Amino acid sequence: MQKKLVQSSLALTAATALGLGSAFFASPAMADGPQKIDVQSDKQVEKALAEIDPGNVNAYGVKNGKLNLGVEKKTDEIKDLEKRFDNVDVIEGVGELKPYAANDIVGGAGYLVTSPSGGGACSTGFSGWDGAGNPIVLTAGHCAKDYNEDTGVISGPSTVDQTEQPSTAPAAGGDGFNRSGLGVIGTWGFSSYGSGDYLVGDDPNGWPQPKSTDIDFAVINVDETKYGVKNGVTDWTSASTNDLSTKLATDIKQVGSEQPGTVQKSGRTTGVTEGEVWTEYNEAFDYANIGGYWVHGFGVRSDVDDPFSQPGDSGGAVFQGDTAVGVISGGGPAESNGTTFQFGWVADLDYSLQQSGTDFRLTPPDNGGGDDANADAGADGADSDAGADGAGANADAGADGADSDAGADGAGANADAGADGADADASDDGNPEKPEAPKAENQTIKPNGQVTGTAAPNAEVKVTWKPKAGTQKAVKAQGAPQDNATVPTDAEGNFTIEGPEAEGDYEYTAQTVVDNQESDVTTFTVTVQAADDATADAAAEGDDANADAAAEGDDSNANADAGADAKDANADAAADSKDANADADDSKDGEAPAERAIAIEPKEIAASEFVKEDKGVKITVKGFDEGEKVTLEVMAGPENVKGIELTETANADGVAMFSIYGTSASNPSVYIGKYDVSVTGANDTDDESPLTGSFKVVGDDQGNGGGGSDDGKDGGNGGGGSDLPRTGAELTGLAAGAGLLLVGGAAVVLTMRRVKKN
Repeated sequence: MQKKLVQSSLALTAATALGLGSAFFASPAMADGPQKIDVQSDKQVEKALAEIDPGNVNAYGVKNGKLNLGVEKKTDEIKDLEKRFDNVDVIEGVGELKPYAANDIVGGAGYLVTSPSGGGACSTGFSGWDGAGNPIVLTAGHCAKDYNEDTGVISGPSTVDQTEQPSTAPAAGGDGFNRSGLGVIGTWGFSSYGSGDYLVGDDPNGWPQPKSTDIDFAVINVDETKYGVKNGVTDWTSASTNDLSTKLATDIKQVGSEQPGTVQKSGRTTGVTEGEVWTEYNEAFDYANIGGYWVHGFGVRSDVDDPFSQPGDSGGAVFQGDTAVGVISGGGPAESNGTTFQFGWVADLDYSLQQSGTDFRLTPPDNGGGDDANADAGADGADSDAGADGAGANADAGADGADSDAGADGAGANADAGADGADADASDDGNPEKPEAPKAENQTIKPNGQVTGTAAPNAEVKVTWKPKAGTQKAVKAQGAPQDNATVPTDAEGNFTIEGPEAEGDYEYTAQTVVDNQESDVTTFTVTVQAADDATADAAAEGDDANADAAAEGDDSNANADAGADAKDANADAAADSKDANADADDSKDGEAPAERAIAIEPKEIAASEFVKEDKGVKITVKGFDEGEKVTLEVMAGPENVKGIELTETANADGVAMFSIYGTSASNPSVYIGKYDVSVTGANDTDDESPLTGSFKVVGDDQGNGGGGSDDGKDGGNGGGGSDLPRTGAELTGLAAGAGLLLVGGAAVVLTMRRVKKN
């Protein structure tokens, strides 16, 4: 249900230096008549707005059958519009926002632009690669325009200049606008600033409604001979070294939609800042007037004393955890009910990528590797040059010493068939063939269990999911939003992804991507349900190896009566009645092999709780063989914490348990971040996938205060439950392998604690 905000009065404070306005809600007037405008009809909307000055409308949205308009002031025409239609809500006091990075010394996170009318600076958003493997940088579209702030006229494109010297940028306390000396970054690729339609009513027969293509988004094609690209967002703490890549606020693992709550930004003017996603505003408005042009996105609120963004941050990275959600577009101050705050507008990244048709990858698409990923066919020492500076992906031509130049035309690396130096294309016409669609069956998993499927080997699979409508179980999945992720396949074509936590039915899609070619979409259903108590523990009673605990009281196996003494269950098999025969799958006769599962408790924990010895995060896995060595790997979390491995032995029930907590109690915030975990067994076969999951350490204002029970027990998963000593491996914060990284005078360490067995 759409929220109406009808009780807030507003007095906007104009931004004297920037000419920026902002927005809040006032009470909408009630219509006198019963008329309703069909908001889905462009003609009806255009006719209704024909008398409205578009220069006075600064926010526009259509939600739940209502047309929402934000205006600087209510003119007679606006008042008449309200009277004629009772599904038009007009919010007074919504001022026009000005774009950052105009000609008045504005900019972003580390690069300069020039134009005939002047120069400026803008912030880089996110670095990565396009589908052909070429390095690109995402930023704001208005940075690519020669824009006149006074008239709103775009006279042409700007020109990309050099990166800005970090040590002299405003985020580092300097005045900025000093070239780094590394050379011009590259050239503009795609760029759009509100579709180029200025909000002036020149056409009396048409009203400039927002269009789906109204975005503030641009791509810089990076010159590989001068720069490389690295995934991640800088935290600006290494600015004095003029190398922002050495200290990251986060790695970026995915692109997604903004979520309610805290959002962060990194930019060359204000560095790393935080704000709150303005959910109530975003529920009413999809577009904001940024410098006279509609821009699709979402609003963010922050304190005036600690603004989310300022001029010069345009194009800067907006992120939540390891998810990229947008780039800075514009903003300004606002005052409501005596409270002054800063309002910022973010061009949403997932929407901008879709509308622009930009194929953006967080890893090089040829191999998913790092900055210099070489795939060498290894014949006769032949080299394949993917770029002059070696930063690209090298695919060796492989035969007769022939060189295959993968960077000559920018089209990506050619994979040679290995004969006489000739290049082997994926199809006769030189274009890659469309890959086969993934294979995935309808499946039932436990909360956060593994969703599996198969596709082309060593490829990528785009996976989306959302609660399934029209089923009773879908009700349970409310609050589990639609999401998406891209996962790799292994050499056999298997892929896995962690499933939802909330119980219910989910609609999944999967699509294979090979060499920038997409397959048809495969759809399937995943049902998430808790383990049935009657079937969960087939191996709990070690002596009753032949009684099938998964049965519902009856036993179809003539050799094993579920109600008989376990010692007699195998009489017909002429075996020792006291011993269970081993099946081919290593389970005991008459017993279903235990399903593997992983439980992580809690999934999210406050940093202050994480550093308490008797709390932390407990990880329990089951479904392994008695005595099997079980290895838990914790991947690197925050930038200053290095991942490690720890091995435990599965108990008689096939269960192994681990506990993780932090030892740096004086500085718990160093642990904030997401940690991915993977569990494997020594007896794993080639077709068995690891158990995977994750947990998050968050700030105390976000955490749930969890971390296990106060008595240190394991939650009834088969372990001991006593307080345990700090034994096992340690996660240590390492500085380039040069020893412990000291943060605030305390060594940053994570300790993995073994859980005692009964």
